[in-house]
Amino acid sequence: MADVIDLSKIEAGKMELQPVTFDIAAVVREVAESNQPLAAKNGTGIRVACEPAILYSDRVRIRQCLFNVVGNACKFTHQGRVLVEAHPERGSNGAWYLVRVVDTGIGIRPEDLDKLFCYFTQLDASSTRKHGGTGLGLAISRRLCRLMGGDITVESAPGKGSTFTLRLPAGVSDGIDIGS
Repeated sequence: MADVIDLSKIEAGKMELQPVTFDIAAVVREVAESNQPLAAKNGTGIRVACEPAILYSDRVRIRQCLFNVVGNACKFTHQGRVLVEAHPERGSNGAWYLVRVVDTGIGIRPEDLDKLFCYFTQLDASSTRKHGGTGLGLAISRRLCRLMGGDITVESAPGKGSTFTLRLPAGVSDGIDIGS
C-alpha cells in the first residue's frame, strides 16, 4: 500500500523530500542487516564493504531505495553471495556517494533491463509467483533517486548475477565532509 501512495505522490509531483544530515554507512549496514533473514533463507551470504561518509539528503527515501535493491538481490540469489559496497566519489560534476549491490543471482536478459524500472512490471510471471512483489519497488526507487538528483543503473546477464549502482549526490553543506 505504501508503494502505491508513493507512486501517486511522485506522479502528482507532490513527493516532498526531507533532507537531514546522516551517516550513510550506518544506513547501508542497517539495510544489509535487515535483509539477512531473507538471504539466510536462500542460502546466500551478505557482505558489506562501506566507507563512512556524512550526507545531507533524505535518509528515509535513500533507505527505501537501498532496501528495494538489496532485498531484490537477496530474493533472486540462491546459494550465492550479495556484496554491498559503498564509497564517496569526487569528480568534476561534484561530490557523490556510490552504493553498488552485486549479486550472483539469476541475472536479467539484456532485452529486459529497461523494463526493470517500469511501474507494475514483472519480468517473469513464474518468478512473481515464487518470489512475490508488485513490480513497483525498482520503479519507485529510480524515481526517488532522480528526485534527489541521483540515479540507479543496472548491469546484468542471465545466470551471471546483477550489479545495481545507486549514485547519490552527497548534498554536502558547508563544513560537512563526505570522506576522502
